[in-house]
Amino acid sequence: MHDFIVKLSHKIDGSVRYQKIKSFFRSLLEDVTYPYKKYFDAFMIMLIVLSISILILSKTDKIPEWLVEFDLYFVTSIFAAEYLLRLWISHDIHKYLVSSASDSSSSERYWAVFKSKLRYMMSLPALIDLIAIFPKFRILRLLKLYHYMHGASSLFNALLKKRFEFVFLGYMLLGVTFTFGSIFYLLEFGINTSLDSYLDAIYWALVTISTVGYGDIAPVTELGKVVSMFGIIFGIAMISFVTSVMVSAFSERFDELRNQDSINHVHKIQNVVIIDGYGHLGTTIAKKLKIHKMYEPVIIENDEKKATKAQQDGYQVIHADGSSAKMVKTLYERGNIVAMLTLSSSDINNIYFILNAKSVESQSIVYARMNQVELRPQYEATKVDGLVEPYDVIDTRAFHYLKKHSEEEKKNISFFGYTHKSSHICKMLKEEGIEVTIYEIGNESYEAAKDDGFTNVILIDKNNSETPDINDGIAVCAMNDEALNVYYSITLRANGFKDEIVALSDTKEDNRKFLLAGVSKIFDMYDESASQFVEMIENKVKRVER
Repeated sequence: MHDFIVKLSHKIDGSVRYQKIKSFFRSLLEDVTYPYKKYFDAFMIMLIVLSISILILSKTDKIPEWLVEFDLYFVTSIFAAEYLLRLWISHDIHKYLVSSASDSSSSERYWAVFKSKLRYMMSLPALIDLIAIFPKFRILRLLKLYHYMHGASSLFNALLKKRFEFVFLGYMLLGVTFTFGSIFYLLEFGINTSLDSYLDAIYWALVTISTVGYGDIAPVTELGKVVSMFGIIFGIAMISFVTSVMVSAFSERFDELRNQDSINHVHKIQNVVIIDGYGHLGTTIAKKLKIHKMYEPVIIENDEKKATKAQQDGYQVIHADGSSAKMVKTLYERGNIVAMLTLSSSDINNIYFILNAKSVESQSIVYARMNQVELRPQYEATKVDGLVEPYDVIDTRAFHYLKKHSEEEKKNISFFGYTHKSSHICKMLKEEGIEVTIYEIGNESYEAAKDDGFTNVILIDKNNSETPDINDGIAVCAMNDEALNVYYSITLRANGFKDEIVALSDTKEDNRKFLLAGVSKIFDMYDESASQFVEMIENKVKRVER
């Protein structure tokens, strides 16, 4: 017999047809993303509603007998078949028997198989399915809606995660009910005419603790009334505890449901661009794509405040960690993702996101923000399709702009600040033979400029309110502190400077202040970088495999 079962297991394991049939029913019953599941769920919901309606109407004797028989035989048969199917797909017995054929004794294998099936049969959903098959318990078929309404099943699963808290509450409720019921019985029995038995006392205790208070049994002795008051206080405390546990469980699950709803919506739209991170750069890119109208930005953001802001800005938001492989795989199911952008200020996070996306979907197009140029080899090793280094973008564009005006209009160039914003531009101009004058307020930066070979470096006294006497040329404001840049811009204008003032900005909020302070041209790091990302999306830039 044992040899026959093992041989049969091997045959089933090698049967493609068997695997396809089982996979079909598993998807139909359990996979919420399976296209035909929604039709099956609608059919089962209709049967449940019909069965309950027939049960209610049968109490009035105004329902045809054939309809009752339809419910008793047809609907019951469907539920019985569904229960057997769920039991069948709960475990792959044949796989276990095949894999453990040489590892353990036959009795141990069959006991393990029996335990796995028994574990499923004793689970709450399986017990509900089993009891609901019997016509006498048809009202329990309402609980089967748990299977077919994804939101309800998610909330039920959320409650299951709080099983320890609910078991603790159950024990507590049992103890408190019997304690108060027993005391009430001892105090009131024989005096209270509405109290006929110990069961009445337990019933009174439960009704009082639950704060329902039907009023059919009420204390008549002084001590009985005192016990009632304590029971009510205990009841309120327990209800508060239950409410807090349920709210905690539901709030965790609501985020998941909201994300699932967002992903379902993403599946229905075309030309989706996934933006991981809704900081300044993500915000700018999303706005440009929205104006573009050819692409639909979808934001992935783990920070609650940023996710809320993205929702308020009118974008589809998935509040989750962008490095989730399951989420990326789900997003790519419909093939409507044009590109994915990872824009974190952490290079480690960006590299991890790229690796995750490429491992799930090798043909995915991923563009990334690179914060440290030294990490370019690591980025390229991830097979990223495009990189944007924000400061490099602004350096290149500002350099060409200044070079052009210096050469064509013969203008002097003065930099306020030798910082990470300006030092590279100064060096590129120097290599082109264009002389620049640098004004600095910090000794360290002043020395750095000197060490880099610049001769026209002037240290400004921070305690002196006077500004350098510049009458013409191009003034470039590139201090680390944007407030200082605004100050020097407005002071130059106040002193009669009529020529061009250029600002290198990396804080988008200050751009309006620059314009009010008289700045003629702003090189916005985020705007320039966002434009480069959008250009890559439009041109469908893809890494060339070597």
